[in-house]
Amino acid sequence: MASTHESSSGEVVPAANSSKEHAIFPEDKSSVVMRNGRTGTWPFMSAALVENPRQMHVFLDDIESFVHVLGWTVLCCLPSPTDRSFRKYVVSWLYDNSFRTEIGQEMGGSTKQEKFKVGDYPPEEFKLTEHSPILELTRNLASPFRVRYSEPPTEQNRKTIERIEPLVLKGELDEEVLGDSTVPRYDLGIKRLNSSEWFLNTIQDALEAPGWPDKDGAGDNVLPDASRPISNYCLHLRRC
Repeated sequence: MASTHESSSGEVVPAANSSKEHAIFPEDKSSVVMRNGRTGTWPFMSAALVENPRQMHVFLDDIESFVHVLGWTVLCCLPSPTDRSFRKYVVSWLYDNSFRTEIGQEMGGSTKQEKFKVGDYPPEEFKLTEHSPILELTRNLASPFRVRYSEPPTEQNRKTIERIEPLVLKGELDEEVLGDSTVPRYDLGIKRLNSSEWFLNTIQDALEAPGWPDKDGAGDNVLPDASRPISNYCLHLRRC
């Protein structure tokens, strides 16, 4: 599976430190999940890391993990007419997906990757009772990750765009032709993945926008349990 994070993440950072001072809940060993030397809460780890146990941990993995925390919260906590059993299925399918290799390594991430690639994160089939700024924010933050797990445009794709752009500028072709092309969309995604400022500004703009409810606690349709043990942090999110 193609991955662009090594070339678009800036500098490479060390893997997450599992020492006491860096743990979220150092006294509770259930707060982290160990996977072949990787440290993290499995549902929230980036698709790149759960797919490849030897993958170098980079800045984008942390940003993607934040997106998964938001996505999990949306699916588990926001009021929805969706049946509880279906919600539980979607959460497990998206975040708990894994398999073991012949040598016993646990791997996963294929569902996360696929949803990013088609621009459907969190899944559109999950419906809310009412509009949610958190859902909108999550989808905006997830959008650049589409290109992290997609094949880059070919040289031929880029040459085609070079021929089309002058025609668009002359008004001989509709500007939408460029928007539908994979090249501008890919380049914009890479630009955003390279910009921590874009992520911060997107979050800030969302927080300043109108539409946030006065009471934003969890609805009645919160999942009663999860298919695998999760951290105290997740339990806190579930209480909202």
